[in-house]
Amino acid sequence: MTWAQVREEDPTVFRQAALGGLLVCGAILVTLLWCLLTFDWPTLLELPGLLEWMRPLLMVVSLFGAILLWLFGVILLSLPSDTKRALAFKGYAERVGLTFSRFGFASPVLGVFFAEKLPGLRDPARVRPPMSAEPPASLFRTTYVLWAGRDGLHPRLQFGIAAHQGDKSSPKGPRHAFRYLSMRLPRALPHLIIDARGNGSLRSLLPGSQRLQLEGDFDRHFTAYVPAGYERDALELLTPDVMACLIDHGRSWDIEVIDDTLQLASTKLRKRSDRGESAAMLLFAELVGAELGHQAATYSDPRAKTPRVQVAAQGRRLRRRSTVWTTAAFIVGIGVMLGYPFVLGWLLDR
Repeated sequence: MTWAQVREEDPTVFRQAALGGLLVCGAILVTLLWCLLTFDWPTLLELPGLLEWMRPLLMVVSLFGAILLWLFGVILLSLPSDTKRALAFKGYAERVGLTFSRFGFASPVLGVFFAEKLPGLRDPARVRPPMSAEPPASLFRTTYVLWAGRDGLHPRLQFGIAAHQGDKSSPKGPRHAFRYLSMRLPRALPHLIIDARGNGSLRSLLPGSQRLQLEGDFDRHFTAYVPAGYERDALELLTPDVMACLIDHGRSWDIEVIDDTLQLASTKLRKRSDRGESAAMLLFAELVGAELGHQAATYSDPRAKTPRVQVAAQGRRLRRRSTVWTTAAFIVGIGVMLGYPFVLGWLLDR
């Protein structure tokens, strides 16, 4: 995608960028004024009597004015680059037979990656709502989304960029922002997380008792977690062909199988990673979808009421690490730090 193509497609973004440049110039001047009023830097600024009396008000006005000018200026300046990126994604989607959405639909509130709250589990058969149903409230905003399916609310495949938009009290996932892929599987499966060792670590969220030991090179690249009692089921799903495919094509991603969905998360968000990551994710969906989809189609959970359709409750979600002991240790540490001087003084006075 060239700048000439961007200008031909949407010439207004360059005029908006020019306006953004003017706002940035204004922001520099207002920032300088705020420094003069607040710190007398780079030189002493003496104001007439009435203005000197209003100096505190001028300091506040100039500060907020500078913030707003910088904010809108940078946003407008980034419009040509964002438009170029969107057009590149759109062209790629057309070439591979997918649909592109600049601002995606709500991401699924599902699994560890997308900060699903526990308890409050779904039906294990994962009966999906009607296509006309409203999407669930999501804590993540998605952008640059490529998808395939009957509509954008329930796609069978989607990948894009997700960013957390909740407040401080909202549930958090392991990452604030990540590139993701989500694809539908033939049926619900036990919860399974495959943590790539080169992509950070999820062990702070998951107890080590749920770790699954696998043979060969797989443990060199991944750490797998499965609910207690489902180790044999995981081995049935993670056949040598599936593990080889994961090592060859997904060793830099964290992977989660939950209900009838496979999700992966990548830390490569930058624009320079768009081409490589998009092609790699699409290839991964084709290869792993075929390998794991075959295992899913023949999987049966004897613990469930309907083994060929459902997963028993104990296999539907991995346990998370409890924060009770961490919180208690933090409180005890603060107590020791605050009480140490008093205890030391009492001991010295004896």
